[in-house]
Amino acid sequence: MTDMKRFDPGAQNDWIFDAVARDGGAIVEGVLNRGFLQALRDELASSINDAEPGSRSGSDRIEGFHGANTKRICSLARRSPAFVDLMLHPLLLAFADRFLLPACRDYWLNTGQLMIVGPGEPAQRLHRDEGNWPYQPWPGPDVTVSSMWALSDFSAEVGATRVVPGSHQWTDGDRDADDGDAVQAVMPAGSVLLYSGKVKHGAGANRTADTWRWGLHVSYVVGWLRPEENHNMAVPIEIARRLPERAQALLGYTSYVPDNGGRLGLVEFEDAALVTRGTKAAGLEG
Repeated sequence: MTDMKRFDPGAQNDWIFDAVARDGGAIVEGVLNRGFLQALRDELASSINDAEPGSRSGSDRIEGFHGANTKRICSLARRSPAFVDLMLHPLLLAFADRFLLPACRDYWLNTGQLMIVGPGEPAQRLHRDEGNWPYQPWPGPDVTVSSMWALSDFSAEVGATRVVPGSHQWTDGDRDADDGDAVQAVMPAGSVLLYSGKVKHGAGANRTADTWRWGLHVSYVVGWLRPEENHNMAVPIEIARRLPERAQALLGYTSYVPDNGGRLGLVEFEDAALVTRGTKAAGLEG
């Protein structure tokens, strides 16, 4: 079984991304320092304390997938300036550029989500993030890429993410993965697992009695697909206007203009950025 390659933060991006292309995922250790990790935790502390484990979707399938003892917190761009910095991290944007720009002119943030896996939580079902958009051809172009950041140490016992190397290149896209095919992304706090939206993966089982696994999922999706998270509702425009323009674009506060004509996400048939950045679009004068 192929394990995932590991790199230090000084490694060339091409080495890292070539490993992702070959194996489906790669680990970069020690990207975030202790101060940044603490800032994230401090800024999100009240949200974490208020969050209840599990989800309330009303669907047994979705609630089982989310985990009964896992806390999930979204809308991070309005809660944490440190998250906005992470969303714009040069490694992440270079990663998204490498795999998504062949299929689009630009991309959105798909979701930023704290995933804090509690003691006794069973392993998550192995899945592909690309499954959010089930009508994509297989294998087809990459439409989404993901990252899992370890905000605490990811050990096998605490539920380090499981990945099935090579599953992004299987001939049969409907083939099921066996648990024995998976390897775990064991890594110290501050490290990141970069992985393809086509690769089979899932949170590992937390076999501890009292330790929570702190992970932060950040993913991107091509600009002609709807993101998993509705950022325009999650991040009020008053907050978005204070963010860097690149962050505004990733959160959907601009419009998508493909190379071959047509525009998406318009306001009064003008680029949404005109509204976000304080210039009225045509027809909005009243």
